[in-house]
Amino acid sequence: MWKRFLSGAIGAALLALSAASAAPAHKAPGPTVIRNVTIFDATGSDPFIADVEIRDGRFSAIGKNLPARRGTTIIKAKGLSLLPGLTDVHVHWTGMGGISRADTATLLLQSGVTTATDFHSAPESFGPKRLWHEQLTSPHVVFTARTATPGGHGADWGDENMTRLATTPREGKSIVGALAPYKPEVIKVFADGWRYGSGINNASINVDALAAIVEEARSLGLPVVTHTVTVDGAKTAAEAGVTAIVHAIQDRKLDDELISLMQTSNVFYAPTLAVYEPRPDKTANNTEAQMLPVMRRQEASRHNLQRIVDAGIPIALGTDSGIGATPFGESTLRELELLVDFGLSPKQALMAGTANSARVLDLGDDRGTIEPGKRADFVLVRGKPWDEISDYRHIDSVFVDGRQVIKGGALTQPQRPGIPAAVAANPVIDDFEQAGNLTAGGAARTADVDNGFPRSVLIAQTVPRFEGGQALQLSAGLSDKEFPKALVVLPLSPGSFVPSDATRFEGLVFEARGDGGPYRVEIVSQSGVVSDTFSAGSEWQAMKVPFRAIEGEEFSPGALYAVKFGANRTGGETFWLEIDNVRFY
Repeated sequence: MWKRFLSGAIGAALLALSAASAAPAHKAPGPTVIRNVTIFDATGSDPFIADVEIRDGRFSAIGKNLPARRGTTIIKAKGLSLLPGLTDVHVHWTGMGGISRADTATLLLQSGVTTATDFHSAPESFGPKRLWHEQLTSPHVVFTARTATPGGHGADWGDENMTRLATTPREGKSIVGALAPYKPEVIKVFADGWRYGSGINNASINVDALAAIVEEARSLGLPVVTHTVTVDGAKTAAEAGVTAIVHAIQDRKLDDELISLMQTSNVFYAPTLAVYEPRPDKTANNTEAQMLPVMRRQEASRHNLQRIVDAGIPIALGTDSGIGATPFGESTLRELELLVDFGLSPKQALMAGTANSARVLDLGDDRGTIEPGKRADFVLVRGKPWDEISDYRHIDSVFVDGRQVIKGGALTQPQRPGIPAAVAANPVIDDFEQAGNLTAGGAARTADVDNGFPRSVLIAQTVPRFEGGQALQLSAGLSDKEFPKALVVLPLSPGSFVPSDATRFEGLVFEARGDGGPYRVEIVSQSGVVSDTFSAGSEWQAMKVPFRAIEGEEFSPGALYAVKFGANRTGGETFWLEIDNVRFY
């Protein structure tokens, strides 16, 4: 009997590019002059009143009584303030709450975020996602490749395609080189394994491995940021020369040694206060004993931020949006307010969210300040956020590349659908004849194993068949826990991003042999995942999965993402399975 279960992490993240999204990208707007606006330019200067001219998506002139040629759009902005759009250096595009990637883009823009990182995508999905964002009304997205240590935080689940693992300098250097073809714009390292004083502490990275990652990344012009939450971890990060620490240091009060290391290495600090804020909706069910360590961490975080600011170490803005019920967009605005609550002046908080955050991402020459030649990403607000930081919430308009995208809290044009239509599926999913661990569709095979530690181990390798050609051999040792699993994932497109329409086919067919079973086959679709079990003995046999057998299970072959094979037997067991010629028929 086919069983269906929702897969939130997969289903929300597997958004699609389609033939319908092949419409031309937004045309560059014509020249614009904004009259008599109060400008906070984030260069360190005091606010001033002037006109601002925009041409070809960039600021072209700033001054009094700028001339306007025929055809220029005039915006009368007396009483409004113009500030750079916010850059959030710590966003996970997780689809939290079941929202689409398009919805996330809209929420960020409505809060004045014009540049945001993506800390939650597999590198091979960067290309199709970049194309998709060209069709959306969206902030600029800075795609970030993830690295961690084996057994470390960030490697809590077994998708090593998304999070590459390094223990030694050689591995660290090799990982960055392997990521380079996907054109990441930032490297993130989960460098610190402290689990906030609760649960099992994960492994932390060695300074030599982290330094090798930093050195190799810098040779490619890439900044490196770290998940670092302890004083000792921050010392490791600073000694390795990272660009920024993008979490609060909160295990204890920092010391002079750390301050000196951060100053020497010019490390930025983005404390992501929003994700740690003990909001009532997150702590309502906590006991007094459970709240004590939370408040101790908050006390250390507040003290450490004040010490870092006093030492002249530049502050940036990050939120960890998409993680821990931290909402997109709203969290960025809340981060500004918390920075002020923790001791920054409103002007310092604005500098953190604009110029400094752009510098963290190595984009300071392109955006983050209001200057001629810079990208025209900005907001018009009612109020003076440099005096009262919450005035940033009174957003009148948001512009990206000189184009007005938000007016009065709403998009100026309809957003693309969250999940566009699928493209036609290729009949061959994988015949295991391609080099480089790639499916017939050019996607990297991945593993789906149980989360946390201990974790099941899956080895997938191609082996020759006696009849000729190659098959995929799976060998697995299941972890000793209640519901272990080990499956190979065959994506239908790189990064399982573009959905495939298989409605012209009758079903799935594959060949298998193994130790007798039971085994599991899963089909990942837009609506979730359907699964069934099968058996396979030592002789090859062909098996069919007719789509009609899954009818009534809220399953449609019109938007498929991947097919999986493996097992979820009793904890501690081992199994082997060989599969070949996986295709639609």
